[in-house]
Amino acid sequence: MEGKKQKVSQIRKKEILDAAKKVFLRKGFADTVMEDIIVETSLSRGGVYYHYKNKVEILHDLMREGMAYRVDKINEVLAEYSGELDANSVAHIVVDKVLDESELMSVYAIYLQATKNNDDLKNLFPILVEESLKAAYIGVKVAKKDGCEYLTNDFLIFFMNTVILGCEILDGARDSFINNREFFIEIIKLFNKYFQNRLCITVLRLLKKYLPGASFREPNNSSEGYVAIITISNNGNRTIN
Repeated sequence: MEGKKQKVSQIRKKEILDAAKKVFLRKGFADTVMEDIIVETSLSRGGVYYHYKNKVEILHDLMREGMAYRVDKINEVLAEYSGELDANSVAHIVVDKVLDESELMSVYAIYLQATKNNDDLKNLFPILVEESLKAAYIGVKVAKKDGCEYLTNDFLIFFMNTVILGCEILDGARDSFINNREFFIEIIKLFNKYFQNRLCITVLRLLKKYLPGASFREPNNSSEGYVAIITISNNGNRTIN
């Protein structure tokens, strides 16, 4: 009995989300009111409010639908890959995400635009970032936390969102970006390398600070990588890559 009730609840919530998606795509977030969503469903006003108190909650669940959609797309891509999720495959996945053309991506772009004048949506942003990563860690079988930290970097997130907004707002932008897809892939791979190097040098500086006599050499260029020569009294030289 309980299982049947949960199934009915899921069906009704899905109906509300589908209705809200249509309204958001037609009117935008700011100009949409709960009544607009209610009339798009077969439910009563009380039936809709039983599941969602406001349109922010509805939009949040639509964002979660987008996360599930993205996980499915990632697994489709990985089905064609062999081995682990490496920097190259992650870069392809990230670019596929920002260039994707779907109703859920359009709703996400609407969300991004609406955050400028809505504090509730601004406060939702860090929650979405955390939930998105969690969904990837759980849903993508080969995902590893220690290899995807850079995906939470503010610069990369802003860069990705800028491309998403450009695809949705500027005529011809998505086609142009798709034609230069390899360029975007190289940008993501380069940023990953840069991020890992900066992380490494931060750790090495901490080692130097807390280990008396420790020192390290920074690379001459970005492609050399980071090598630290840690000197500890009576223990000789230790090299950390």
